[in-house]
Amino acid sequence: MTLPLSGNPVPGGAGTPRVSVILNIRNGAATLDATLRSLMDQTFTDWELVAWDDGSTDGSAAKVAALADPRVHVHASTAPSHLGAARRQAMAQARGQWLAFLDQDDVWLAHKLEQQMALDEPGVDLIYCRTLKMFELGGRCDFDHRHEHVGLPEGDIFMELVERSCFICMSSALLRREALQRAGELPDWVHVAPDYWLFLALSRSGAARAVQEPLCLYRVHAGGMTAASLGRIQDEAIMMLEHWRAQIPAPLLARRLQVHHTVGAYVQLLTAGQRLQGWRRLLQQGSLPYLLSRPPARAWRALRRRWRAPQWQHRARQAGLLLPTALDRGAA
Repeated sequence: MTLPLSGNPVPGGAGTPRVSVILNIRNGAATLDATLRSLMDQTFTDWELVAWDDGSTDGSAAKVAALADPRVHVHASTAPSHLGAARRQAMAQARGQWLAFLDQDDVWLAHKLEQQMALDEPGVDLIYCRTLKMFELGGRCDFDHRHEHVGLPEGDIFMELVERSCFICMSSALLRREALQRAGELPDWVHVAPDYWLFLALSRSGAARAVQEPLCLYRVHAGGMTAASLGRIQDEAIMMLEHWRAQIPAPLLARRLQVHHTVGAYVQLLTAGQRLQGWRRLLQQGSLPYLLSRPPARAWRALRRRWRAPQWQHRARQAGLLLPTALDRGAA
């Protein structure tokens, strides 16, 4: 079943928050304290929290409810579902003019919402910010390596999203509610990549703005991405590009489909029982030269970081931001 983007509450009435923060949770108790504290510490306070618990068994929902804040609303699914369905159900409860997303293991800096809402202007449907990956054993880097040394794109970013795939972290994004309703509902077949669909859909009709400073911290930990979900992401990306085929130049479309098939084939090559299908897919729809080029490219990026500081360091220094070098499991 496809759920609407608007629930019973009607946005725009008295007491309607300017921002609805969507928090999808499933057994996230180990990291929720830092996540929730980063929300409660926001300097922008005109928000509501829509927490959607998808079958947790570790007391995650109770942690959220314990905030005892009238802006906090906790909902629970009747049965566990995939991420796309859980996102749809949570979004259906939102009342705000803007929808923000905060994953259960990510952290916001205190001025994140304030700086983003300062960019709210007519024609802007998507506002995002630079994001840092925070690794479990220490270390940090830009969420998307392709923007390490350049500014984040703004304006019409649809082709940039096609060319560079999903370079925006979901926890960094704010989406205008009216634009979401115009774009239509999240398709039922989107299970693991609702972020990419939403960004593509909104960038087709409106402009994007970006806060260049790193205001969102994305936690990377063991078990965060399985081979099955990585393969599904590639399949869904292919279906999305096919959906917008008419809006994408043919050479770009062919190149991007080949890249996603290559990554999907690589996942199959690493999966027992799928290696033969992986080789067939790689040779027929993917690109062996592209696959072989990835390790040298990663090595070059690591080398370049040794002698050229990335954008996020310059931006953080200019803004006077104090960024943690690591995220503990229970603290920011």
